[in-house]
Amino acid sequence: MSAPPGSLESLVRRLLDDVRRKAGIRHDRPLERKLTRILSAMPLAVLELWVAQVEAADPDSPDWLSLIENLTIHETYFFRDPQHHEHVRRRVLPALIAARRPERRLRLWSAGCASGEEAYALAILTLEALADSGEARRGTDGIVTDWDVAVLGTDISRIAMRQARHGCYGEEGMGPFRDLPAAYAPWFVPLVGQAAPCRRVREDARRLVRFERHNLMGARPPEGAPTDHGFDLVSCRNVMIYFDDESRDRAMRGLMAAVAADGWLTLGATDRLPEGASFERVHGDRAVAYRRVAGKAPGQAGPGKAGPA
Repeated sequence: MSAPPGSLESLVRRLLDDVRRKAGIRHDRPLERKLTRILSAMPLAVLELWVAQVEAADPDSPDWLSLIENLTIHETYFFRDPQHHEHVRRRVLPALIAARRPERRLRLWSAGCASGEEAYALAILTLEALADSGEARRGTDGIVTDWDVAVLGTDISRIAMRQARHGCYGEEGMGPFRDLPAAYAPWFVPLVGQAAPCRRVREDARRLVRFERHNLMGARPPEGAPTDHGFDLVSCRNVMIYFDDESRDRAMRGLMAAVAADGWLTLGATDRLPEGASFERVHGDRAVAYRRVAGKAPGQAGPGKAGPA
């Protein structure tokens, strides 16, 4: 039975429908309960006017962004899923480095990076892979390379982007360092004189990364996207689990289109490419990445699986 028009339940559902249309986030009971708690103190007459205002608003408007800030969860941590990160470092990035030696340039995109952990991890892995391949030098001042490397981190949340640009993360409880591999601990520098223990991403990785707000449901690529040949690597992990099927397909098309002709795409463990996508699967140890098949348009079928090189 549908809720009466103008009731709290009805207004909450209208807002969640608007969130699905504009941000792709599916409507479920936990999200409905969360929004009901947030809005329950507002008088219904005021709430109804505000809901109408939000529905008419552009996805970049302050009112609509405030709603998203209250609904989205930005929970993540550094080097989540170790097998994935090892696969990127040992298989994906070495292949990219070998292919890009003539240009000595890499462009990478971490989509839906929340407060920046995934984007910074991608910068760290890239510097480590360059050093592993002899294209960078490890020294007391960090890893130094003459390669032109740029990592773009994007998220729909303004608050998450502000935190990401700061590059400082707390150490308490189940925070961003909860499962940090010991080998990557030197990439994070403790800050003294802070009210709570925190660490900052090391400068050699931090200077490679820039952050921009971006909605995966938008028609345009993120600000700062390459205009010549696309991204060498696009990573979007643990984001589309919050999307409905239609929004997931739309986001996936945008991500695939952003990958360079011979570039790579990495996704969350439960994400799947559409049938006939022009990518081949490259498997590692309990990890997978996708490499675009050179010379084929996004709708053409790739050759299928590819094993470790």
